[in-house]
Amino acid sequence: MSESELLMDFKNEFFMKDIDKKHAYNQGYNHPYIIKIDDKDVGCIALEPIGNFDNPKIHIVYFYIYEKRKGDGSFILKRLCDLADKYGVILHLNPIPQKPTKEKLTKKSISELKKKLIFWYQRFGFNVVAEEIYGLPCYYGTRI
Repeated sequence: MSESELLMDFKNEFFMKDIDKKHAYNQGYNHPYIIKIDDKDVGCIALEPIGNFDNPKIHIVYFYIYEKRKGDGSFILKRLCDLADKYGVILHLNPIPQKPTKEKLTKKSISELKKKLIFWYQRFGFNVVAEEIYGLPCYYGTRI
């Protein structure tokens, strides 16, 4: 199945063997694996296959980069998108901004962070497919 091939290639390329226990969660998904570049831990990601043979799809459940604005996130996401293109897999996500370490969040600042994050994902070919589900605000992005 193309999802499993993509996951295997991605894990091998970024030496993803260890779970990030600091970013682990208990929601029925796979825990995030630590992503390594040149033997350095740069972030973590949890990916879950949700497609079928006719429509292979992977949900990016969680994606976190430890040090922002160094290009690691873009490098990793571009590589994931390249593999998705190679294997014909659709990528799906719900962009949820991470809280800045020292900044107090307000509704306005959360909205701005979400807009920036959505714009960032759109640079990699993701499109907003739903902004609300059951009247609740959320953003789902898909990259075909």
